[in-house]
Amino acid sequence: MLPSVSLAQAGAYAVTLSNQCNTVSSVPVALTIAPGIEIKAIPTPANCFGSSTGQIFIGATGGTGPQQFQLNGQSTQTSNIFANLKAGTYQVSVRDVLGCSAQTTAEIKQPVPVVLTAKAVNAKCSGGSDGGILVAASGGNAPYKFQINGGPLQTGESFFDLKDKSTYVVTVVDGTGCATSQTAVIGAPQGFDIKTTVASAKCTGSADGTINVSSTGGTGSYQYQIGTGVFQAGTLFTGLAATTYEITVKDGNGCLGKKSVAVPQPQPLQLTATVTPVNCFGDNSGSVTLKPSGGTGSVQYQLASTKIPQASATFKNLALGDYTVVGTDSNGCTALLPVKVGKSDALKIQASTVAATCCVCPTGSVALTVAGGTGTGRQFQLLGRPLQVSNQFAGLPPGTYRFRVTDEVGCADSVTAAVTDAASISLTAGRIKDVACTGGRDGEAAVQVVGGTKPFVYYWQTENRDTLRAYTQAQTGLAEGTYTVSVSDSNRCTTTTTFVTVKALAPVPPKPVVVKNSNSLSVVEVTGIQWYIRVDTTAGKPLPNATSSTLVPFQSGRYYVIVTQNGCASPPSDYVAFVVTALSEPVGDLSVRVVPNPVTDRLRLDIEQTQRQSVQVQLLDISGRSVRAYEIPAFTGKRQAEWPLAGITPGQYLLKANAGSRQSVIRVLVE
Repeated sequence: MLPSVSLAQAGAYAVTLSNQCNTVSSVPVALTIAPGIEIKAIPTPANCFGSSTGQIFIGATGGTGPQQFQLNGQSTQTSNIFANLKAGTYQVSVRDVLGCSAQTTAEIKQPVPVVLTAKAVNAKCSGGSDGGILVAASGGNAPYKFQINGGPLQTGESFFDLKDKSTYVVTVVDGTGCATSQTAVIGAPQGFDIKTTVASAKCTGSADGTINVSSTGGTGSYQYQIGTGVFQAGTLFTGLAATTYEITVKDGNGCLGKKSVAVPQPQPLQLTATVTPVNCFGDNSGSVTLKPSGGTGSVQYQLASTKIPQASATFKNLALGDYTVVGTDSNGCTALLPVKVGKSDALKIQASTVAATCCVCPTGSVALTVAGGTGTGRQFQLLGRPLQVSNQFAGLPPGTYRFRVTDEVGCADSVTAAVTDAASISLTAGRIKDVACTGGRDGEAAVQVVGGTKPFVYYWQTENRDTLRAYTQAQTGLAEGTYTVSVSDSNRCTTTTTFVTVKALAPVPPKPVVVKNSNSLSVVEVTGIQWYIRVDTTAGKPLPNATSSTLVPFQSGRYYVIVTQNGCASPPSDYVAFVVTALSEPVGDLSVRVVPNPVTDRLRLDIEQTQRQSVQVQLLDISGRSVRAYEIPAFTGKRQAEWPLAGITPGQYLLKANAGSRQSVIRVLVE
């Protein structure tokens, strides 16, 4: 490492390098010193008092390389201008690339502030718009301009026509644009508080009401005006009719206060009359009772013809005629009412009845209607009972009753009324269904009841005086005969009996006789035949389509027949036992087979014969009736044939094949 050497000033120097043993060399060195920095700060004052518009310009000479500038120890900058500064003293410095620096101070001054004075001039009257503000300015830089509430600038120093109880902002702007503001409030005298004392007009339509006025607020003494009249110092206005008036108060400044005041009047005195006409008590039995409304205080009454007032509102002992009644209240207000006293019609009573619901039921009623009489109030009486205001009398059993009615003055009339039984029972024969066949018990009958109260109990009695067990309106399972019927309702009211006759519509056919033949059974040919078979101990079953007089049995069993005519079935015939021998399919001259058997929709035959001949084929039902017939042309040997069975009812059939004198019979089951 080389040793360091401190040199005091610039110049030429020789430096010798050596160690402990030897001197190595001598080196010439030239030393120079960098120029120093000189700094000068030039401040620019703020435009307006308190604003941040001041600047400092720094002028620096000397130093080495680019320079950095600093204000009040803040961050350095390359610009030598510091702007947007408030008034005050600032520390400024400059530094070059070698770190050499210089410092100084600079003071930014501010102008004299603009001072604004504002004086409010109050409005003369509460609510007025004649207030004003007087303004003056000093300081800053003249000339000055003024504005109010942000309006246009003006050179004048006053603002007029301002509304009371309002706040305004006044601003002054000097020649350099510096501004300041103040707030001014426009005042006014206290508003009028007008009070009135009103006296009503005494009568409807009279002009004797009064208004007395008192007022506070405003300025100075008061004057008063009613409507469009002249102003007066007095506070009382008299001779007023009932209506609404406008009261005006004027103070010493000419300010006006107004109030609407209504002068009332009492409701007009009116009379209504209740007239009692001349009635059953004589020619001077009329009267008039008055009822007042409106007016003031108590009322005195008089007939115009007598001119004698009275406190009572009723005039009695009046004859038929026209009257005028005068009413006067405590204020002397009057009302007139013409009244006519007429003559009432004679009191007449009529009765309408509602029958009782049964022979012993207290459910009848009587309603009374009245014509004539005096007044609207009526009192009704069922003799023997207390008086009542209702014209309805309920809870009456059948019987004869006497009623009485009185009107408001005591006139009376009476009437007799009979309450009947609305549920008196009558009984008649109703629907009858006769027995279908002699000896049958399929008859039916019913009776019709009118009146009475449900439920009913019906009594049916046969010709032998036996009573049927069903106590109902309709009976079934009846035999021929005449029945005696009576009825009792829930109140045990009864009626006379009626007679119901049930007849037979047709006789029963006689018992048929069955004749047994070699391979069939037969009966006398009649209509309505049905064959039956019993093959065991169960009941007989009808044979399908076995309705002809002849039957060819298909199976062994006991056969019988029933004949039905006019809907009546005969007794069954005696049983006839019939044993069916097995039907074979011979292989001799004519052999016929049904393949398959049972059959469904088609009949297929295998036929074989040794002699050439045509074959006639018939399909017979259980009664022996042919249901299909076919013919196969003449052939010898084997032949197959097939036919459709459309329309054939499922059941048992016989297939009979004939070739001349040769025959083959087969049992066929159609499914």
